[in-house]
Amino acid sequence: MLKSKSVLIVDDEEGLLGLLKHALEERGFEVFTANNAIEAGIEISSRLPALILMDIKMPGINGFQACEALRKNAHTKDIPIIIISALSDEADINKARKMGLADYFIKPLDIEKLINRIKEII
Repeated sequence: MLKSKSVLIVDDEEGLLGLLKHALEERGFEVFTANNAIEAGIEISSRLPALILMDIKMPGINGFQACEALRKNAHTKDIPIIIISALSDEADINKARKMGLADYFIKPLDIEKLINRIKEII
């Protein structure tokens, strides 16, 4: 288990980023954010999070593509990733499971359930 309580949130919705960041920081997590997969890569290159919250639908590289890249990298392959997405299609949820992602939350989020799940993982 990782000792760090750092969480990277990757989502192009500024309002949700701010809401999640505030909720997690209130509970003692160190939070950093990225608006897209490229920004996430830059953040991860300077500090590895204990967990990543990843949206799927983002401009450029989507969340699944970003997760695949993270899984192929020796430094990031074991970081737990939770998908946070408006996509509720069973095919997307199954794809996340097959990729070995930690969980899948459908927006609008139940923030307390999400935070409890994050606490279970890290």
